[in-house]
Amino acid sequence: MGLALFAETDLPVAPYLPAQESAETKNAPITVQYPIENHFVPAGATHIYLFGKINLPQPQLQINGRSVPVHPNGGFITFLPVEQGTFTFTLTATSKGNTYQAVRHVKVPGKPIDQFIDKAHFDKRNIYPSKPLWLLPGDTVSLSARGTPRSQMAAEITGIASAKKIPLKESADTPGSYRGSFTLPKDAKPQNAKIIYTLYDPYTQTKDKITAKERLRILDPKKFPQPARVLDPGVKLRQIPVSSGSLYPFYRTYGHVLIDGRDKGLYRLRLGNGETAWLEEKKLKSVSPSSYQVNRLSQLDTFAHASSTTIRWNGLKRVPVSVHEFADRVEVAFYYTQHFDENFNFDATSPLLQRIEWSEPKDNIITFTLYVQPGQMLWGHTYQYEGADFVLSLQHTPRIHPTPKRPLRGARILLDAGHSPKRKPPYDGLVSPSGHLEYEANLALAKEVKHKLEKAGSTVIMTREKDNHMDFPDRYHKAVKENAHIFISLHHNALPDATNPLAKPLGYSVYYTYPHSFKLAESIHQSFQKNVPLPDSGLILNDVLFIPRIPDMPSVLIENAYMILPEQEELVMSKKGRRLFAQTIYQGIVDFYQNLQNADMALLNPASSQPSKN
Repeated sequence: MGLALFAETDLPVAPYLPAQESAETKNAPITVQYPIENHFVPAGATHIYLFGKINLPQPQLQINGRSVPVHPNGGFITFLPVEQGTFTFTLTATSKGNTYQAVRHVKVPGKPIDQFIDKAHFDKRNIYPSKPLWLLPGDTVSLSARGTPRSQMAAEITGIASAKKIPLKESADTPGSYRGSFTLPKDAKPQNAKIIYTLYDPYTQTKDKITAKERLRILDPKKFPQPARVLDPGVKLRQIPVSSGSLYPFYRTYGHVLIDGRDKGLYRLRLGNGETAWLEEKKLKSVSPSSYQVNRLSQLDTFAHASSTTIRWNGLKRVPVSVHEFADRVEVAFYYTQHFDENFNFDATSPLLQRIEWSEPKDNIITFTLYVQPGQMLWGHTYQYEGADFVLSLQHTPRIHPTPKRPLRGARILLDAGHSPKRKPPYDGLVSPSGHLEYEANLALAKEVKHKLEKAGSTVIMTREKDNHMDFPDRYHKAVKENAHIFISLHHNALPDATNPLAKPLGYSVYYTYPHSFKLAESIHQSFQKNVPLPDSGLILNDVLFIPRIPDMPSVLIENAYMILPEQEELVMSKKGRRLFAQTIYQGIVDFYQNLQNADMALLNPASSQPSKN
């Protein structure tokens, strides 16, 4: 006999991992692992994914009236629309004539858009700018506001004759969100200008007007850029003014910088030669212009060691640098630097470094190009300031001593089981539809790979062997302290909330950052292509994830599968699947080292690599 359907307020909240582990709810008919109850959805999201498990025989599932496929193991995942405010997902499962219901609530920033359709009306919490905005004449202002959908919106920047009616266009994906832009005239006068938005709703024939919370400060080019001191030496810069992501992979910032803009809680840095970057306000402190001086390099020395080649620049002060690695060279740029005395000592015994060239200063930037010997592989690099001297170390390829039965003898491999134990939200890593946590799957796989690598003769260094916690810097420092040759980080994948997991095939992927990591990443990726029956999500050049950005050694991060997909979760959590992934990773590492050995032999015996004339 079927159960009666209840009003939404009477329905139970679907349990997720912490509740599931209690005796009362571990066998709940409907579970939702993601999103958790009262999860805050990212601002601007119109859809999010939802997944969990139906613990019933042969179930059928509907969520908010939409049919959702259920995997044979009970897992499900779907992508559904949401609206601003507190939003409810109502799940209805049927099995053998019985009906079961549960709910999941999420919080979507902003008022529901239907509260803006009775007349022209702005959402006061979504008017740009809401933080200080500084720009120079000739810069472009990005304008945005939220209000009644299907309306006409325009903006005005006071004090500028050509900025009276700047049109904004409504987003097709996010009704009620409007965007536009305006380029400030190059002769714009320094001032604090208001940004005023107007909205006209043709359906109700009503209007509304609002002034942004913060004014636009148009800077005086005669007084800007101005100097500031970096409070977090070595910090990375961002390409655009955002609070996370969009990092430049090659820049690091030291000493004093010049700022000429401000937006969304970040300052814009003028590096020279048209290059700009962004850094959080809290990481800079304004200083007197009299305290600023440009740098001068007086000496360059190179030193060859057994495992590395060191390059030392003697400078007057610390300045921002860019260290950009290519397959055959490394380019080092010193910013706010106007002279090199050309005192130069080169150690010709280096097996790695062929020559160094440098450029004349251009807009206070000097660039040095360090060329690698033909046929040699740069294994990694590190750099730091020692006083005012900048020291760069280029790592030589470590030698191993393979045998037919032990192809990895002498290799030192760090295996990183990604994430750490945390059984209450927010989890460290992903949770799967059945309630498995990523850190568990990563550790189980790492142990399987470790066994294979050790049997092949390598020394394996583990960041985690039990349920211990280890943050990113600790994992890196362990690799350096233990003299690891390569760094392999094992993970299983998820997606951002508002990304559709059903839009395209998803599977394995391998991430790397530097050219010296490419061959390792490529070898492992090719092994996945040959052995793992999942979609190929790519060999991905990455500048965001921490582990691939480790510069000291070849470092890659492997996303073995998407555990948020029920069928891939099932494969990952099975013994057969774990053995498959472990063998695939192992084979990729062996192939990488064997390719290195073959390249060395070809270099030592060039005649053997030439085609026969017969």
